[in-house]
Amino acid sequence: MIKQSIRRRIVAISVGLIILMLATSVLSIVMVRRVGHLLDELSARYAPINGHLTRINTLSLERGLAVRRMVIAKMQEPPDVLGYRARLELYNEKGAEVESEAQAARTLINSIIEDASTPSDNAALARIDNRIENLSDTRRQLKQETRELLSHLEARDFPAARRSLARADAVRDDWMRRSVLFD
Repeated sequence: MIKQSIRRRIVAISVGLIILMLATSVLSIVMVRRVGHLLDELSARYAPINGHLTRINTLSLERGLAVRRMVIAKMQEPPDVLGYRARLELYNEKGAEVESEAQAARTLINSIIEDASTPSDNAALARIDNRIENLSDTRRQLKQETRELLSHLEARDFPAARRSLARADAVRDDWMRRSVLFD
């Protein structure tokens, strides 16, 4: 009788441990899937957003460089018309790329906000989205300043072009200061 009681206890402890191991295994599988899903979101959404924002900053700097080179081409004697046109075309191409990168970043941010399957700081993401949208105003202002600069260059009014370039630089500096989105 005592032997059966000990045997039952050993079997009960063994069964209890097996059940506990099964529960732990199931919980581990669920947690691994969850972490895998979060890592997928990180690599499929957050990393590309960072890439888009980095390219926006780089393209903005390239546009600024193109403007500088346009100024140099126009101020030469005789003016480098072909160089000026090539830089103007590059400037316009980079502007279109900035717009598409900003839209791609905003699309990814909104997809993260709408995805209820992963926890995310939707308020912070909405602020980033809003900051990208606000940068559009700065881009418009910069385009206006650049148009004025180019019209002064076309008229060969170099003192006015220098003043316009200084204003454009101030707007671009503001752009770069405000485009730091993850502070």
